[in-house]
Formats: sequence, structure tokens, C-alpha cells
Amino acid sequence: MPRPAALALALGLSGCASHSMLVRENEALSQELLRMHAERELLPAAAAVAERSEVVDLDLVAAYLEQAGLLGVERAENEVLVTTIQGNNTRFKLTVQHFAAERVLYLAVTDYFRLEDATSSQAMVLLLTQLAALNYELLLGKLQLNPRSGEITLSVELSLEDGLGFRTLETATQRLVRTADDTYPRLLRAARGDEL
Repeated sequence: MPRPAALALALGLSGCASHSMLVRENEALSQELLRMHAERELLPAAAAVAERSEVVDLDLVAAYLEQAGLLGVERAENEVLVTTIQGNNTRFKLTVQHFAAERVLYLAVTDYFRLEDATSSQAMVLLLTQLAALNYELLLGKLQLNPRSGEITLSVELSLEDGLGFRTLETATQRLVRTADDTYPRLLRAARGDEL
């Protein structure tokens, strides 16, 4: 049986089509459509995740992260989602925490940088200055310093007052990860005491 494209080409070359030719073309198209529907039935069903949800929990967030292409998302004991990211400049973790009462989703890049990475007291001052300068430049997120552990994180909070959309989480996550990876060399140079 001829393929629909071949029939269309034949019709185009002949300049006009007879009624019987149109009937055969419709039959071929109908059979092709039935074959495609049958093939689709054999494909594994993908879990449909709503594009936007008023009700937000970690299961929804995990599904959105997987849909965005982040694999290996795990749920830690303290109800935090964690996945490892290998950037161009460094490796770090993305953690996601849901504060239901406050209606906030907290995304943070952790295991990223530490104050103790500074090679001298002068380099530490340069690193802290670089943190302040980068925070001034950032449009999305903020660099934070944990005064007890010395850990430096990059984080962003998403308000969940109107629910959460897949595109919002995907965009925020992509920008946070890209910003963390892109700013890492500047932090590293500052921690080594190199001129910026």
C-alpha cells in the first residue's frame, strides 16, 4: 500500500486527482492513523503532572524536578529533596525544602563553598567582599554565609501563595544552578587571594 506522502506527491504531479484516487488516499491516511494510535498504546504511559498546582508538597516538587530533567532526586530524612549537580566549574548539591506554614519553597545550592577555603586572612576579606559584590549583582537568589559552619550557599525562596507552576520551578532551578556554577570561579579566585 502506498504511503500518504507518495500519494500526495503523485497528486501534486498529476495536477488533478480523480475521485477514486482521493478515496484511496483517505483510506491510506486512515490506516496510517490507526497504526499510529496502536503504536502509541504500546508506549509506556508517562505520569502526567499538572502544569500548575494550588496544592504544593514535596511529591509535586520532586515530579517537577524530574520533568525538568534533574535525575537522582532523593528525599532526605528531614523532608528535604536533594540532588547532585555537576556544573562546568564545580560539583554541588541542590536542596529543596518546603515550608508549608509559610507557603515558601526554599531552593539552595549546598556543599558549594566554605569560608575556610580562603588561604589567608587577606583572602578571607577578599572572599567576603566578593560575596557582597555578587549579592549586589544577583537578580535571582542570594549568597548566604552560615556563621557557625562557614558554609556559603546560594539560595532563592519561591512564594507559594498562588500555588506553584512547573515553568516557575524549572526556570528558578536552572537560573540558580547556572548562577552557582558561573560565580564559583570568582569565589575561588577571591579565596586564593588572586586579583579579580
